[in-house]
Amino acid sequence: MINQILLICYSVLIYEFIRYIKLSEITKSNLKIYKKLVKLLKSKKGSDFRIEKLVVNYSKLLLLVSIKIFAILISIIILLLILNLLSNSFLNLIMSIFGIIEISMVLIIYHLLRKKFYAKL
Repeated sequence: MINQILLICYSVLIYEFIRYIKLSEITKSNLKIYKKLVKLLKSKKGSDFRIEKLVVNYSKLLLLVSIKIFAILISIIILLLILNLLSNSFLNLIMSIFGIIEISMVLIIYHLLRKKFYAKL
């Protein structure tokens, strides 16, 4: 029973955390930088100096955005490990098929309830 309560709390907390920090926008910006970098490397136009400067700038931006994504994933894993300290079988539940189905159901229900609640405001 404690595992299900932890699972519900973990799912809701991660859902809100991802929405708060706007992970989808960070990921989209990462993909845009990749596209720009690939487009720049394929193009034959422009001087080598300009291309080198742009590659360095895009690489710096890509590094910063990738570090943000990595930090978000690390924080999610740290929270998972902290909750695993409360219940030793919590990690086993999350990694099982039943746990994945349960997380999916919790997230779908929470998303629908949240959407319905905020529609009334």
